[in-house]
Amino acid sequence: MSGEEKKDGSKVQPFKTQTGLELANAAPEIYHGLVDDLLLDIGVSMLCGKPKTGKSTFARQLAVAVAEGTTFLGKPTICGDVLYLILEGPKGVVQQHLKKLGCTEKRGTVHVVHEQMPHRGELGLKRLEATLKTLPKVKLVIVDPVSKLLRLADSDSYDEVTVVIEKLEQIAKTYSLHLQFLTHGKKRGSDDVGDSPIGSTGFRGGTDTNIFLSKQGTQRIISTEQRWGISMEPTLLFFDEEREAMSLGSTVEDEEAARNEARERKTIERIEQEIIEALLVEVNPTQGELLALVTGKTALKLRVLQQLESSGKLKSESDGKARRYCIAVPVEKGGAA
Repeated sequence: MSGEEKKDGSKVQPFKTQTGLELANAAPEIYHGLVDDLLLDIGVSMLCGKPKTGKSTFARQLAVAVAEGTTFLGKPTICGDVLYLILEGPKGVVQQHLKKLGCTEKRGTVHVVHEQMPHRGELGLKRLEATLKTLPKVKLVIVDPVSKLLRLADSDSYDEVTVVIEKLEQIAKTYSLHLQFLTHGKKRGSDDVGDSPIGSTGFRGGTDTNIFLSKQGTQRIISTEQRWGISMEPTLLFFDEEREAMSLGSTVEDEEAARNEARERKTIERIEQEIIEALLVEVNPTQGELLALVTGKTALKLRVLQQLESSGKLKSESDGKARRYCIAVPVEKGGAA
């Protein structure tokens, strides 16, 4: 048998190729995803988080936004039908949530599957495809959670996970839709949020978008990593209790910077007050004597002292090598100028 023939005698066919120029010329001027700059219209995404971080809430909000053609987290969506596989939890919770989210089906329909999946993952995927053949308008499939559809024997096996993620990707391409699957995160976190999904790194590596939900105290946080679009740095998610809907807030970094700024502002106000009160008691103290009467870090106390002098509230004069300070503007005891 030659190297160009299969075992059955047929010739091995070469791969189909396209040139880079052909691909470039066929590219649209502007590309809009299912959810603008977050989810591709045809692709696969993973939504990961520890239990009770809001994954299902997030997914249902996405489902209604696509079906209704409304924005999701402030981003435009492509309107279409949704197939939502609810594979754990009571149906009543979903019913109430869809109602609160304003599901009207005036534009698109949310088709819900609430049943036990086959014990063989291969059969579950075949049933999923058979269902999609009957629903040609579906633009989004949500599998919540994916473990109960795939039924993997070893979710830690990179080879096994890679094969099933490839199957999900093929389903998305065959039916021109976006498939999002939900998976639980590990109990113990790490510095890299991308390491949080339970199982092989094949889950993380085989998708187009990975969305991670986490909690710090009562605050929910979202971050993403993406092949297309701009990855979202850790950002606060505000939760509307009445609608059970989420919205984007400021980034965690900006929030921390704002808190630090507020803390420093309060500290500066306190130091200013202590300097004024010290000068109401001590007559023309030297800089060293004045700073000793005020609590706080020396560098910050010196900065506040300079600011008070620059603003004209204090004045100083040389006394040999020392500088002595006094209040330039009359101040009543107990209040800053």
